[in-house]
Amino acid sequence: MHNGSQLDVSRRVLSAPAQRRRCLTVEAKKVQKKQQVILGQEIAGLGKEGTMTMVPNGYFRNYLHPRGMAFPATGSYLKRLEQERQEKEHAYKVQVAKAKAMATALATIGKFEIFKKVGEGKRIYGSVTVPEVVSAISRQTNKTLPKEYFTIPDIKETGTYEATVQLHKEVTGTFKIQVSKAKQSG
Repeated sequence: MHNGSQLDVSRRVLSAPAQRRRCLTVEAKKVQKKQQVILGQEIAGLGKEGTMTMVPNGYFRNYLHPRGMAFPATGSYLKRLEQERQEKEHAYKVQVAKAKAMATALATIGKFEIFKKVGEGKRIYGSVTVPEVVSAISRQTNKTLPKEYFTIPDIKETGTYEATVQLHKEVTGTFKIQVSKAKQSG
């Protein structure tokens, strides 16, 4: 059922003048050049871990995603992120509760006694150091605390002194140190 006119039309399309004709664009759509992602770690200029932000497609596809620095903001990933956030929040609350319990224990015990050799009057030989305080606390509480978190005054005489320990960024424990004369053997 081909007639000659159809063959002529096809020949005209393939002819040289027809090839020079321009294409007619019916609809020009804007291509989305950015996409929403969730950061897997803190990135300078973009935000902190867990932040949802818009980044260029190429930056995400070629740099962030292959290095595990960001993930597409899909429903499943948002659920996983929310679950991880809740777990972190729970763990944080547990840490604060433990720190508060330790601060209460330190306050309840009241004084931690340290024995030092005493010279003239009330002056002691040397001074009381943080490791000695940590040792005194661990003897009575059976818990060893990092010495970096302690703040003690300069102790050079016998007596009672107040000291603090930073148990958590929100919790500071306060306790007393009793410096006494060591018993002399002999």
